[in-house]
Amino acid sequence: MAYKVKKYFKLDAKFAQSLVDIIAAELNQNVIIWDNHGVIIAAYIRERISSLHECSVLMLKSGKIQEFAVTDEDEKRYRGVRKGFNVPVLIEGYCVGGFGVTGEPDRAAPYARLAAHFVQAALESNLRKEKLMHALQEKRKLQSTLLNKMIEVQEEERRKISRELHDETSQSLTSIIVGLWMLAEQMDDPAKKEKIVVMRNLVAKTLDDVHCLALELRPVLLDDLGLVAAAERYVENYSRQYGIKIDADFASLSQVRFKPEVEITLYRILQETLTNIVKHAKATHIRVALQSGRGKIKLTVADNGIGFNTEALSYLAATNSLGIHGMRERISLLAGEFKIRSTKGTGTAVTVEIPWPKKKEEAGSRSGSGRRRPKQEKRG
Repeated sequence: MAYKVKKYFKLDAKFAQSLVDIIAAELNQNVIIWDNHGVIIAAYIRERISSLHECSVLMLKSGKIQEFAVTDEDEKRYRGVRKGFNVPVLIEGYCVGGFGVTGEPDRAAPYARLAAHFVQAALESNLRKEKLMHALQEKRKLQSTLLNKMIEVQEEERRKISRELHDETSQSLTSIIVGLWMLAEQMDDPAKKEKIVVMRNLVAKTLDDVHCLALELRPVLLDDLGLVAAAERYVENYSRQYGIKIDADFASLSQVRFKPEVEITLYRILQETLTNIVKHAKATHIRVALQSGRGKIKLTVADNGIGFNTEALSYLAATNSLGIHGMRERISLLAGEFKIRSTKGTGTAVTVEIPWPKKKEEAGSRSGSGRRRPKQEKRG
């Protein structure tokens, strides 16, 4: 979208009045600033504000934007004018207003030109800043769109691979296990039977690894039954695998479904946070809570580990702790907040808050998602 001066820039009355006060005091002359319609928006004599400067209107209507003098005859003939000299202020060829100094035109002209030049320079500086801010906003918007698309593609690939591992690879390995068990039962040679049993156990372990991999990639429960069911299963497996006690509180939202992007984001945050704990925290106890209130969904993960200095977060995000950066990016896409509180020796708490949409919006997102939901579920 092209950046248009007319749409994005307007001569501010307060700014104009502050300029008038400063310049009038220096020149010891009456000073006015009129807008692009010829209306006086700032004046040393305040009674003139909102008056129509007819000479400016005539100049603007002529289509030939140029500086002009106001003579004694003009002062008598036209309304809202005083003898002096007026200089239009142009921004990228567009007249946003003008600057007038009263007095003899020849004496007033240098002051009017100097003041108008100053005003124009200040306005052009403001306009450049606005353009840069606009460009930055557009860039951030594009980055968010691209990041969101990348996450969608990534999650879709995860879903496909997870389903294939769960539905096809797991079934094939299960069939091999059953076949090896039957073959072992038919063997009379103890040595050969033992070899088959070893092979069967190896395939069984591979099947467990495939199940874990499928769960890490994209749990089937997340799509079928929702965030709470998937989170409960993940927490249960995590606690059993690493021997860390976890107190999980999901009861208040056990039957609630959220938008797909909210569910997968909160699940990935939980997954990444618990992974960081087992890698770095040396914790023995973890508390996980999912709550709602004040129009937000809140996920809290707190541990009793060794903690760390939160002042190093910016350094960690810039070096090898891509998990923290990734979590922040995911949450920002949903207009949420991501906070980490930690002190050495007292553990770490990660808190995520995401706006909870109205029920009508949520129901609308569900009707278009293409997935059937259990009849007993509540709508979030």
